[in-house]
Amino acid sequence: MLREPTTTPTLAEPTAIWFDTHYDSKSSGLYCIEQIKSYVLEDEHAFEVDEWRDADLVHLNTIPFRRRDVGVWRSSKPMVVTQHGGYHWWRSRRDLLERPDHRIFLLMRAIFRLTSRRPQRIGFSTEYTRRLAVERGGVPADRTQVIPLGRSEEYEDKGPTDTADPFVLVVVNNRNPRKNVPTIVETMAELSDVRFVLPGKMWADYPHDLPSNAEVTGYVAEETLIDYYNRASALYLPTLYEGFGLPFVEAMACGTAVVTTRRGSPLEVCGDAAAYVDDPMDATEHAALLRRLVEDDDYRAVLEARGRERAEAFSWEKTANTYLQVYDDVLYQ
Repeated sequence: MLREPTTTPTLAEPTAIWFDTHYDSKSSGLYCIEQIKSYVLEDEHAFEVDEWRDADLVHLNTIPFRRRDVGVWRSSKPMVVTQHGGYHWWRSRRDLLERPDHRIFLLMRAIFRLTSRRPQRIGFSTEYTRRLAVERGGVPADRTQVIPLGRSEEYEDKGPTDTADPFVLVVVNNRNPRKNVPTIVETMAELSDVRFVLPGKMWADYPHDLPSNAEVTGYVAEETLIDYYNRASALYLPTLYEGFGLPFVEAMACGTAVVTTRRGSPLEVCGDAAAYVDDPMDATEHAALLRRLVEDDDYRAVLEARGRERAEAFSWEKTANTYLQVYDDVLYQ
């Protein structure tokens, strides 16, 4: 594993960079690479090119595995990767085989084992995901580095928790098994006298009835989401696996208590600024912990304060500065 930068970097020479932002649909990975790009391009020696063939260095959004990656993978262009998630390394081979819609992940594993030897540097957002990739995926350890993701400066503590009309916020964008959605629904039913606010498009298509205390909002603008974070008694994400978890950082920055599990990376990201359930599947335990956060102002205030402090460690500027140092190491050192 490679060193972290100790100073704000500037590229040694003018450098043409191609960023892999050519996606057909929006994703959290695309959002992250766009944030990194915007800060990288503030460096006086960094500039973007539209074609990878014109670049001094290419920055990919994943280890190459798609058909459209073949050209750049076979080229000699210096390559840096931001690798997101790691679900395909986390699930066992048997688990993946049991779900026909997940068998593609086995193919990804095999391809990654080969193509991960091509990039000069692969950035992982947490040590947990880096270790999974090395130990289960055969990714060369000497090409990996932990580079935490950041957060938008818009996510900040702008107002007090709403104690007059308390609610729990749930930010989940898909029904992947790792999101533990059935347990979320059970917990809402257990805590029937507390409102749960569910932003995002996913809940409108949920195939089962939701409890009456579930408030499905549909898509909301970022400023509305930030307002929800600020007013919520807690962010509730009982994940079974999380590679990083941008909502954790966003919530902490807004002074919102976080309730989650120790599965995957939450402990590494949140530290002592979150409340952790012991059993990820026990809705009764989850409901009791959420009720304490709704009703116990002192307990909630401790987590809110810890979260605000913890969130200071994460910014897109820091993430971009680390990648600038990586570029410099790859090209000029």
